[in-house]
Amino acid sequence: MKIEDEIKGLPENFIILVITPLHKFQETTLELLNMLVKKYSKGSYITINKPYQSILKILKSNNINDRNVFFIDCITEYLKEKDAIVGNCKFIDSPANLTDVGITLTPILKDDAYKFLMIDSLDTMMLYNDFGTVVKFAHYITGKLRLHNMSGVLLAVEEKSEEKLINGLGQFCDKVITVD
Repeated sequence: MKIEDEIKGLPENFIILVITPLHKFQETTLELLNMLVKKYSKGSYITINKPYQSILKILKSNNINDRNVFFIDCITEYLKEKDAIVGNCKFIDSPANLTDVGITLTPILKDDAYKFLMIDSLDTMMLYNDFGTVVKFAHYITGKLRLHNMSGVLLAVEEKSEEKLINGLGQFCDKVITVD
């Protein structure tokens, strides 16, 4: 439980940037989401890497409760595989459409029941957006999280993250955690 040890001493509503090796990405994602669900009960998850249905299968096979998580899926519709609209997921047409992500997040941020937001992954977001846009989006999101007393987890893959990205985003976070 390295990540739980790392967040001890942080404020109740913390924002962290987690850098993980590619081979530990899924394990780290699951550990973080499980920790957030247990700590806060209700939150939101922006997925850019895997379609919503794939994430649900992974969560269920790892006994992680997904009932109180609202998903924002930025990849399924982009791949032209849009599933039926579901109650706890909003499909965004492209990972490049950060405006729609922000619009979708607005009611979640204003709802006091939601206590966390997790984003996977900033590296994938940079495949569809330039560096400046990703940093501005992260700054916007972290600012909104702080205004609404929510915790946030930003994920990045160690091998794919530019030092410039980590330094740019790290300044918005309470802590940068590197998973070994």
